[in-house]
Amino acid sequence: MARYLQYFPPPLLDDLAKGRWLPVVGAGMSLNAALPPGKSMPLWGDLGKSFENDLADFSATGPVDAMSAYEHEYGRARLIERLSEFLHLRDAQPGEVHRAFCSIKFDLVCTTNFDFLLERQYDLVSRFVNPVVDEEQLSSNIASDGTQLLKLHGDLRHPSRLVVTEGDYDSFLVKYPLIATYLANLLITKTAVLVGYSLDDPDFRQVWQVVAQRLGKTRRQAYAIAVGAQQSDVARYARRGVTLINLPRGKRSYGEVLAAAFDELAAYWRSRVLEVSTVTEEAPLRELKLPRDASSRLVFFSLQLQRLPIYRERIFPEVEALGLVPVTADDVISPGDSISAKIDALMDRATAIVVEVGSTWTLAELRLALSRTREAINGDRRPPKLIVIGDVPSYATSSHSIEASLTHIHSVEDGGQGLSQLIQALREVVPTDAVLGREPARLLKAGEYRAAVISAMSLLEAALRNALGKPDLSRVRRPLSMRQLVEEARQLEIVVVEAAEVAAWVKLRDVAVHSNARVTHEQASSVVEGVNGLLERSGLVS
Repeated sequence: MARYLQYFPPPLLDDLAKGRWLPVVGAGMSLNAALPPGKSMPLWGDLGKSFENDLADFSATGPVDAMSAYEHEYGRARLIERLSEFLHLRDAQPGEVHRAFCSIKFDLVCTTNFDFLLERQYDLVSRFVNPVVDEEQLSSNIASDGTQLLKLHGDLRHPSRLVVTEGDYDSFLVKYPLIATYLANLLITKTAVLVGYSLDDPDFRQVWQVVAQRLGKTRRQAYAIAVGAQQSDVARYARRGVTLINLPRGKRSYGEVLAAAFDELAAYWRSRVLEVSTVTEEAPLRELKLPRDASSRLVFFSLQLQRLPIYRERIFPEVEALGLVPVTADDVISPGDSISAKIDALMDRATAIVVEVGSTWTLAELRLALSRTREAINGDRRPPKLIVIGDVPSYATSSHSIEASLTHIHSVEDGGQGLSQLIQALREVVPTDAVLGREPARLLKAGEYRAAVISAMSLLEAALRNALGKPDLSRVRRPLSMRQLVEEARQLEIVVVEAAEVAAWVKLRDVAVHSNARVTHEQASSVVEGVNGLLERSGLVS
């Protein structure tokens, strides 16, 4: 049950669902790194104190002052070495907060951190990450299938690009005008959400103030996520035009609260992204209107675009004949730029995932499918059936638990054995008639009235097509509608039912699928009971 979502304003959650967040990660995130016993990551202020202690008879006014004096005294190379030691560059590993944060499928993340904890965590979840440090990288769109990590202050692998001393901060806007312009554009079009970031950096604040001065009251609201913050912190962020989301700490640690909040946000985005999207195909739309715990008939296909017509003509009819519903990313149009979130949500709802490896995109979606499978296994949930067509990368079979859920098929190019293997693998995930038959009543009892109507009508349609020998919707140019199916079944005396009654059911089903109009208990009951009665009288169910 969601515990922390209530502290996030509805407009901010709406921006998340529509892919409009701009996460800005600061040093506070690194505090949650996993380290050997006896070691801990320093706060920004503590980092400054460590450098101050290395200087004789020196009292710093702040961390930047301390590191500037250290560089002046011992040189840039020694400053980088000492930073690497204080930040435990070799030992630090991403912690639970990093896992939860990186489970949210952001296409773009900004960070002022010098370490590599985010990169390491993205590697652990098999998500491609493209760290952007220099301006010439901004024109390269190589992370469209993963996360672009904009490292505003550089990192420890690029000493000359590091922004850490007074001179670095003072010259930032002059030396890196394109990065400043790019950041300003992001702050104009997206909602900045600060995580473990104090907004103390003068370069970021300068860009933020320029945006505020130019846009005035039309500037997008910015937010910061904190845990158990004091009122003085709330006031400090407010002075800088940032709303603080202050999560209660209770008996939990800072990291536990933050990780739980990120897990809730990931689940929320996954559940909401499809609601704010446009589904262009009727069959997937009906399935996606059902609640997440309903018996799924969706099979997600990851394909190269040029392969899609071949699959629609040759493969999808065979899949539909099983009573399953194929869906691709192209069947769903989502707002914002986050393609990964849409695909992740479709995989989350699918009972099987089929990936035909053949491009950078399909490899990225395979990594996402592996991550989805791994999450299900670690969470003691039934993982989706994973079917890989083509060459299987070695990392896909590196885990024994994942390998047990994976079926490999060399090719379905010419049908034959490959297609037979695919269909046989998908037979394993087809819901039984008994399960599908119980679903409408279960949903009705659970108060899912809209879903109960959709489920009941899907059950009726499947039963009629089976009885009439028309299980495959796509072998004909214009599949019979529900009214036509019922009329043909009446003429053949397969069913006895009034046409007006079925018309009322169809009308309510269309309302449930294509609008947000309320479906009452009475309306849902009439459809579920009516369909069950019709199927029982006609002997179409056991």
